[in-house]
Amino acid sequence: MILLKVKHIDAGGRLDKYLLKFLKVAPSSFIYKMLRKKNIVLNGKKATGSELLTENDEIKLFLADETIVKFGGSVILSQTADREYIDLEEDSIESEDDISLYNSLKFLKWEFDTPQIIYEDSDIIILNKPVNVLSQIAKKDDKSMNEWLIHYLINTGSFTYNDFLTMRPAVVNRLDRNTSGIILAGKTLRGLRFLSNIIKTREITKYYLTVVKGEMTKNQTAEAYLVKNDNHNTVKIYRNKIDGAEYIKTAYEVLEVSKGHSLLKVELITGKSHQIRAHLSFLGFPLIGDGKYGLKSDNLLYRRMGLTSQFLHSYEIQFPEIEGEFSHLSKTTFTADLPTRLKNVACKLGFNLLL
Repeated sequence: MILLKVKHIDAGGRLDKYLLKFLKVAPSSFIYKMLRKKNIVLNGKKATGSELLTENDEIKLFLADETIVKFGGSVILSQTADREYIDLEEDSIESEDDISLYNSLKFLKWEFDTPQIIYEDSDIIILNKPVNVLSQIAKKDDKSMNEWLIHYLINTGSFTYNDFLTMRPAVVNRLDRNTSGIILAGKTLRGLRFLSNIIKTREITKYYLTVVKGEMTKNQTAEAYLVKNDNHNTVKIYRNKIDGAEYIKTAYEVLEVSKGHSLLKVELITGKSHQIRAHLSFLGFPLIGDGKYGLKSDNLLYRRMGLTSQFLHSYEIQFPEIEGEFSHLSKTTFTADLPTRLKNVACKLGFNLLL
């Protein structure tokens, strides 16, 4: 009998996914067959594989040692008469690819500004993403917030090599490369599931700060339709619905007006690619510094002020009322400091609220 004990980092994941990570080369049909025959049980009971795991759950595999090894698992004799799986030491892992990737993240050379940690607990982390950093990689050799996150967790001792073999912490919301601000990430499967769910159901409220060309005189909530052009990585806004268009909704609050510009607090009610930038441009208030949807002639002036990309910062998130294991986040609000470069530009344009 092989005993697997679920660790905190794997809690929240499905039983079948967990087993497929342990028995790396086993076909899924084998896993489900063993579950049906009760050769694999969860906490002493028959399981289907769809169960969500909790910390300290016990999974027993009544399989021969040869079968375990054949399908990529590990067997070590315990002090009892039974056998149990025990985390292997780093230097005993045979996969050179895994070791190489782990070490590349452990000793990551980060060429960008260091992300600021806004909040962290055992399951989630909230970060302030610098400008010019990808949320997730686009090409193999890219470095993104995902790579920095794992690098940070490894070097703070909260993510081991054996953790690395079973799951990967990851960001759950994306910001454009040149948009700074709040990034949410899961450190565990439970954290990833929680954050992904409240984003998918739009229960979390997100606010951005931006400066636009033009004087917006009143607050407004605007609705429109968005069509994405994947070939050019751009979107186009339409007032009325057309084929292939997605509905969008954005709310704008005017915080301050100065020298022909407006400082806005934007609530992203629907979260589509380039929504804020394209929608405001469509309404006649393009973001300053925006090379895709802004005014290119004016952007020369903003560059002389030190603005090399659009003035857009993911500033604030508000969690909904939450019960259960994440109740400590119920109705909490987190904010991300505005980058110095944006503060300097805002100051030059005469805005006082951001000083």
